[in-house]
Amino acid sequence: MAILPAETIDLQLFPEPDRFEIWHDIISRDTAPSQFKSPHASDFTGFARVVDLGTSRIAAFRYPELTMYRSQRMIRRGDPELYELALPLTGTSVLDQERRQCFVQPAEFTFLTTSRPYECQHVPEQAPLPSSVPGVGHPRTADTVAVLFPQSAIPLPQSKLRRLLAQRLPSVGMASLLARLLLQVAQHPEQFRSSDAGPLGSVALDLISATLAQHLDLEQTLPAEMRQQALRTRIDAFISEHLDDPDLNARTIAAAHHVSVRTVYRLWEGEGMGIAELIRHRRLERCRRDLVNPILADRPIYAIAARSGFSDRGKFARIFRATYGMSPQAYRQQASPPE
Repeated sequence: MAILPAETIDLQLFPEPDRFEIWHDIISRDTAPSQFKSPHASDFTGFARVVDLGTSRIAAFRYPELTMYRSQRMIRRGDPELYELALPLTGTSVLDQERRQCFVQPAEFTFLTTSRPYECQHVPEQAPLPSSVPGVGHPRTADTVAVLFPQSAIPLPQSKLRRLLAQRLPSVGMASLLARLLLQVAQHPEQFRSSDAGPLGSVALDLISATLAQHLDLEQTLPAEMRQQALRTRIDAFISEHLDDPDLNARTIAAAHHVSVRTVYRLWEGEGMGIAELIRHRRLERCRRDLVNPILADRPIYAIAARSGFSDRGKFARIFRATYGMSPQAYRQQASPPE
């Protein structure tokens, strides 16, 4: 099976004198022509991974203290007309654009455009790591995950979107779902097939649009199909988070998302698996994984079933046997290594 392609660069594999220039070339190519400065330019360490989803690119970066800036002159030389949502994972960031400055902490998105000058500084929180050489330290690194996408791909007025430039966007609501997607794809591209690139790109753009619209109170201006996909993504995440609730069903899902039960059912029409079947499938899959998890080897089967919302032991055993062809106990024993 062909996995989702990702370009990964680890500067440790390159001669130290060349690393900062290599980093400059890579980031300028994959984002937009920019300039960089760092107090660690002579001993720069860095890691970058870029996953191309067609309509968007997800990137993960690790680097020491770094300042990146893009001038009006660089923009005149060439502008890919991209927006970027960046999510620092460690360290602190300061972004200047449109005569605004924002200080961003981990778990907060910031929004910028390649079409306007900007300056962004990212600083690790801690002092340099100690070195075996007296008076010399290895620089700490900061981590960021980001998504870059065409300005034309967002169905919101650019005049409205300019209000969000250099603003802090907490990763709550739709932004929290976007953050999960970016982290999952950037950190584990091997978990996806190459054919997943298109669908993942579509989901990413839906979540991006919903995130930006939410911060502008413009959700209702998004195309109906995009709003529907964003709602489905929210509900999908809600189901995964509440599998332990035995009362999880279409009615409780609808109430939690302030929509009708019919709307919940309609989201999965034509999928070959309705909402009730989806919940049962997710619960069984979690139980199956827990049964073969060596860390949970001493946990009783009934406790594993209860953790996934199966309150009736007998019913759980019957459903498990009907799905996997053997009892939960037999499945666990089959997966256990011989003593």
